[in-house]
Amino acid sequence: MDRVARRMELFKLRRDSAFDPEHVHVEGALRGRTARKVRNQLRRLEPVALLTPRWTSPQAFLEDIALDLAVGEPSMGCRTISFRPLMGRSTPEAWNFILRVLAELSGKEFNAVPMVMNRRAFHIAAADLLDTAHEHSPHPVALLAHGAHNLPIEVLTDIADVWSSYAQRARADRRCVVLLAGAVATPALDVGNAARVDLADFGEAEAAASFLRHIGGLPFPILQRVSRFSGGVPAIVEALSSGASNLGHVPMQAGDLFRLMGPVAEDVRGAVSMAMTSASHAERLLNLANGEALAEDPEVDDQLMMAGLIRRSRVTGVPHVELRAPALAAAL
Repeated sequence: MDRVARRMELFKLRRDSAFDPEHVHVEGALRGRTARKVRNQLRRLEPVALLTPRWTSPQAFLEDIALDLAVGEPSMGCRTISFRPLMGRSTPEAWNFILRVLAELSGKEFNAVPMVMNRRAFHIAAADLLDTAHEHSPHPVALLAHGAHNLPIEVLTDIADVWSSYAQRARADRRCVVLLAGAVATPALDVGNAARVDLADFGEAEAAASFLRHIGGLPFPILQRVSRFSGGVPAIVEALSSGASNLGHVPMQAGDLFRLMGPVAEDVRGAVSMAMTSASHAERLLNLANGEALAEDPEVDDQLMMAGLIRRSRVTGVPHVELRAPALAAAL
């Protein structure tokens, strides 16, 4: 559903309530604002380091970014890839996978992509392929790669070095840019002066629009209930949409909604169970379970944020954190 169609769907909700969902859409389009920031960076050919907490569905986000860049003016070519297949693979396997991806950026056909077995050879081959993309691609190109946490740290460092060297060679004339997305914050995600961006969950109206796309028309109280239960967490929104479509209706009880999430519910339960093995983490989660935001405590909260269980709140003043979704409280 495009942006105009989404606005029309939200406009229809006004019939059922004095509450203005369009206002929430404008104020709470958190994911949309993140997308605009990323698009603007890439159009300026500035690299991006995208932090993708658990359950943020980065592939769908990057595919939307790629489509917007392709149809916009000026047009950009994008190659979206996942590094997940490289989890547990050797460093040479990762190098050669990346070389095959770089070879596709230019659109030029190669008789054979170089095969390498050491760091120096990788740097030389990758630099040559980037220069080829720079010279032969009919338009600027962007490599959008997610799952970077699956790569060996030395390979991430090599990618950063290769792209930084390219930027220094091309300077203001550069025509290639990279976005590296990963679930773990690491300096190796940075390529040059890459902009650090956190991939936001959906705002409440964005989650509601997603449910409308998948489920169809819903009475506003039910739509509001399921949207808030999801917390806007993309994987939870998708799981609830799929479960409700299969069931034929949306249950109202928290336990029933949680079971509706299917395999995602088990993933959530496993993450919560692991966190509860620590006394300090368990106490923190229980204190946040009522939905209220609490002042941030980095000593405890950093690990819970990395696990995808809590997020920073938009409360003004000192930094606060909140449970990422009521669906997580159901797993407690």
